[in-house]
Amino acid sequence: MDKNDEFNKFWNKKIEFINTVSLNYNLTKTSFSTFDNIEYYDLYFTSFDGAKIYAKYLKNKKIRKNIPKNKKIPVLFYFHGYPASSRNWLEKTAYCSLGYDIIAMDFRGQGGLSEDIGGVKGATAFGHIIAGIDDDISNMIYVKNILDMCLLVKIVQTFPDIDRYNLNSFGASQGGAFSLICAALNKDIKKCISLYPFLSDFKKIYDLDKDIGAYEELRLYSRWFNVDGKLDSNLFNKLSFIDSKNFAPKISAKVLFGISALDSDCPVETQYALFNNISSEKKLCLYKKYSHEDIPPFGNEVLSFLLEQ
Repeated sequence: MDKNDEFNKFWNKKIEFINTVSLNYNLTKTSFSTFDNIEYYDLYFTSFDGAKIYAKYLKNKKIRKNIPKNKKIPVLFYFHGYPASSRNWLEKTAYCSLGYDIIAMDFRGQGGLSEDIGGVKGATAFGHIIAGIDDDISNMIYVKNILDMCLLVKIVQTFPDIDRYNLNSFGASQGGAFSLICAALNKDIKKCISLYPFLSDFKKIYDLDKDIGAYEELRLYSRWFNVDGKLDSNLFNKLSFIDSKNFAPKISAKVLFGISALDSDCPVETQYALFNNISSEKKLCLYKKYSHEDIPPFGNEVLSFLLEQ
């Protein structure tokens, strides 16, 4: 079986499995949700393995008042960077003002409120690329994160007033990777926004000796357990199942893609590897003098993209 067939078979089976998981979630309005135009909710759901996963939900009340009753509301899934959290409510409110409901999940075991019950309860800093690498592929923490994301999408699609066929995704770095993976595994994603995506082309990063910063755990793993390189084949075969560039051909959404040419965290070669694998309609925004940082001009592109009819 060729690697692409193996990859597709693996993820097709995982999606089939997620479709059998019961939707068990709880929505609680926050104490500060006292406004006429937006409601703020804490969303907790039980994932496939019993872990409690957290997400912010911003419900756009204003748009519901001004559209016909049969009109459904589009949703924007916001994915955060590594190894952080869904961050503050204010940032999400800005996107809500564009006419979307917003969902922002905390990745398990990182800086937010989601649990990683496969390890210790609470946060861990880095090491997530190689977490589970010596176990079965299904036990890699990023496989679990992807399944959490897919289950969350299914939950949100059951919400009243939601347009389940007009979902959208957005993120930078780790979030940029997950925005693309979300679009690859969920055909109801119509627009996908990704800025300097993470988790792309691990072998190239390793071969170019750019396994530093966020990718440093690849170097440390090799120094500790793979000094002579004999485990390369097994290591990079397993990583291929979470490599964002391998999800790219499955994307059918319209994509807005930002590349930072001076990026040392997510090298530009790996960003292009992902972009070049996307076959759907796509727009590239290249920022030659920016690194892994806030890129204000890209914010204007995001605004225009999200407001397109």
